[in-house]
Amino acid sequence: MKIQVKLTATAAIERLKADDPELVSCDLSNNAVLQMKASDMIPRLADALAGNSHCRELNLTACNLDDACCEKLAAALAGNHHLASLVLEGNRCGNEGATHIASALRTNRGLMMLNLLNQKGSRFGDSTLAAFTGAFDSNITLLKIIWRLESRQSFRLNKLLVRNNEIDRRIASGRDYSDLLPEGVAPLAPALAAPPPPSSGAAIASAGVSADGDALPDYLSREAVAAGLSSTLQQAEALEACTLPQLRSAPSVSLPRVFSQQAAGFAEKAAEAAAGAYHAQHVEPAEAGAEVGAEVA
Repeated sequence: MKIQVKLTATAAIERLKADDPELVSCDLSNNAVLQMKASDMIPRLADALAGNSHCRELNLTACNLDDACCEKLAAALAGNHHLASLVLEGNRCGNEGATHIASALRTNRGLMMLNLLNQKGSRFGDSTLAAFTGAFDSNITLLKIIWRLESRQSFRLNKLLVRNNEIDRRIASGRDYSDLLPEGVAPLAPALAAPPPPSSGAAIASAGVSADGDALPDYLSREAVAAGLSSTLQQAEALEACTLPQLRSAPSVSLPRVFSQQAAGFAEKAAEAAAGAYHAQHVEPAEAGAEVGAEVA
């Protein structure tokens, strides 16, 4: 059993400020220090995040963050185009805090997933919807928002998210997407449109990933592992001799570009597991039977 050790708030801030390339996923969920000192710690964390170019995921679930904290994080998001996933679930972010984040998304070119679910004492309504739909006048990278929005006009936001997802698919496949761009918005710079460099083994370990995906976000891990395992098993059944290189040629998992390297790692682990299972179930018994037959002969 793998024991996961979470970062302390101080250590996370130091590593973010140092732009540690091994810190690709920063999990500070349910952090006791942040819960008690959010107003002191979040400005420091936001300052560190503003200049960071390696962290892809930041989880601040249940850290007692209020609107003022969201304003600080929004200021960091406005210029950080490397963070792809921000989880703020279970805090105290209201319409004011969400509006600050929406304003930051007007200039942000990196965030793909935002989680604002279960904010204590707050309900997001038409004013928050208006702020986010306005952000999509220039934002072409946000693909998913997880929240509860109480508005009959939510379909407007859904259409904009569909547009951004189509843009992402076209970028991933190397197709032109200029016809989908909002008026006056330029295409993404090549450095932002390209997939991230492969993560090192230490970086994957620091992200807390595992073959079964339990330590990963639901929207990523289960889809990646299930797709990778399913495709490799289907190939294994069709192979007379199951070799790992053949299994690794399985179809790629369709996920946002920023997660492509991690998804590839999960698929590779799934391929190894499938290869081992298939070899033990089919190849080894056949080889053993052949040896027995040879001895009898």
